[in-house]
Amino acid sequence: MKHFGFLFSVIMIMMAIVFNSCNKDDSVPSERKKCAWVAGSIDNTGYGMILYSDDGGENWERQGEGNPSLLGIDVEDIWAVDEQTVWAIGTKNVILKTLDGGKNWVQVLAPANNPGTQLSSICIVNQTNIWISGSGGTVYSSTDNGNTWTRFDPTFFNSHFIQGIWAITPQKVYVAGNDQERGYIFCTTDGGATWDSISPSADYNRHSWIGVTSNKNTIVIYGRASHYIASTDGGITWKNDSVPTGGGADINDLMMLNPETWWGAFDYNQFYLTNDGGSVWIRQLTVNNTMFMFGIDAWDSQFALAVSRNSGMPLRGFILKTVNGGTNWEVKQSYSSRLSKITFIKQ
Repeated sequence: MKHFGFLFSVIMIMMAIVFNSCNKDDSVPSERKKCAWVAGSIDNTGYGMILYSDDGGENWERQGEGNPSLLGIDVEDIWAVDEQTVWAIGTKNVILKTLDGGKNWVQVLAPANNPGTQLSSICIVNQTNIWISGSGGTVYSSTDNGNTWTRFDPTFFNSHFIQGIWAITPQKVYVAGNDQERGYIFCTTDGGATWDSISPSADYNRHSWIGVTSNKNTIVIYGRASHYIASTDGGITWKNDSVPTGGGADINDLMMLNPETWWGAFDYNQFYLTNDGGSVWIRQLTVNNTMFMFGIDAWDSQFALAVSRNSGMPLRGFILKTVNGGTNWEVKQSYSSRLSKITFIKQ
């Protein structure tokens, strides 16, 4: 009985600890750290720009300066899987990866030895399925976190500049690009085994396409002169549309918080926000009329970060932040680099 009583007391103490711990976790939920990364071009150091913030964009530190993997490389796009695993792509057919939050960046061997390729867009789905696009009809994919790669036949994509790529699932992927005069859209529903081209009505491919994004069944392909096409049924039907911008500004980047709320980065110092799936667009301006907005990502409906660049010399790139839904945008940092894209952790 003495042994049983002692064992019973230990069990009761352990249960109380577990119960109290669960109650603590439930009553005070932890908030995800607002980590963000920025991609940018070579500056006067000779190294491509990667910037990191762990406090929601208030403060930034540079990563990779002096790292041979970034020497002479313009970093064009970046995707954060979690706080430790981040991928980036750039000129000279370079694929970059870090497994320690950016302390060390390494080059990942690309599936084609073509240093003239400019890689422009990266999308990762299910954390390990990676899709990359670029110039010359370049489309790469990996299903095993970059250990092995598939290179798709660039002649199928007419060797055009595949500027944007977006994987909805590992099997369903859209790519969009242009040849400076016309746009081209392709889709696969079997992981790249076969591809179909998409020709919107009214010859809407006469507009060059820049990128693709989606949320649930809503897919948007966007491009030059404020034009885009949207599908709300997973790509079965499409609607041609455009944003009523001043000067026919290009849509350089578009992100979706949900199927109704989209935030876009445009030329000519403009952000646009829609809360009803594109029926009404709200124009948001910043303080510098010479800036071209190139990348945007939002944490929620109030808090977003963006990157821009000026239109003249000397070359400057800017990081902007809003905490009130875009009513006010504040420049947080500027750099002597052509900043391209910005990303929060994609979870």
